[in-house]
Amino acid sequence: MLTNVLKYRVHILFIVLCLIGGTTWAFQKAGLSDSLPFWSAGMRFMIASILIAAFLLARRQFVLSKELLVLSFLNGIMYFSVPFGSVYWASLYLPSGLVSILAASISVFALMINRLVKGTPATKLQKWGICLALLGITIVFGNQLLIKVDVIEIVAMIVILCAMFGSAFIQIKVQQRIRSLPILSFNSLSMLSGGAVLLISSLIFESGTRTFSGVSLYALLYLAVVGSILGFWINIYLLKKWHISKATSHLFISPVIALYIGFLFLDEKLNANIYLGTLFVIFGVMFINLKKEERIAKIDETKQKLGHHLSK
Repeated sequence: MLTNVLKYRVHILFIVLCLIGGTTWAFQKAGLSDSLPFWSAGMRFMIASILIAAFLLARRQFVLSKELLVLSFLNGIMYFSVPFGSVYWASLYLPSGLVSILAASISVFALMINRLVKGTPATKLQKWGICLALLGITIVFGNQLLIKVDVIEIVAMIVILCAMFGSAFIQIKVQQRIRSLPILSFNSLSMLSGGAVLLISSLIFESGTRTFSGVSLYALLYLAVVGSILGFWINIYLLKKWHISKATSHLFISPVIALYIGFLFLDEKLNANIYLGTLFVIFGVMFINLKKEERIAKIDETKQKLGHHLSK
């Protein structure tokens, strides 16, 4: 039994990450009902950062170096503060379904950037899988995609897309150095810098109460411990084990899971579009995660390199 668990550990963690992502959408929505967006996101990452650092310091395992500080700072800005800040801000002007679709564009950008920097190429099935998953998300949230043609809404969409492009870029950079990174120290420092920027932004741009109580407090603690510490550790682990398209495919499933969680616990309604879109998302992610073609691609790539080497 234990052997089977270890054998499929990466797939089990992927499923856990999808569930975490689905629940964080619900908790973010609940937590924002009586708290400031930037302040809430910043406090989430600051709490997570402090908890990880305290754990590592107690075990004398906290690692610090110049290279780690630079990469952590860039990751904190491009993966935490800018994407989360833009999503929270854009949610004030755009439907949540449209926001989730725009956020899922990170997988498309990751494939494009990965190809440009000569990373591991995606297989044809993975490319088709991303198209199917995007189509599924569009079908699921189709009734929320109609927006007014206002300048602020167009700006909000552009901001999210730019943020996701930056997030995809930094994830690929992290993946290139991931085997030498002390993951927990890296996560702690990244969330520290990202959280600090969000808190400073809140002090500049937001006004209102900055205390947490009731639902917002429970949401904050859940997002800090489960959504940030556990969720982002699993995300880094997947980046170490999988191609970038597979590691980010959970972004397609999480919004759909959030809808079903809303149906079970928040008395929200489901419809035929959600069921049909869910099937497209499931098949899309299955294509992204299929191994057969990936192995064939790797074998063909090895043969090509070997043939090129022998021809010299």
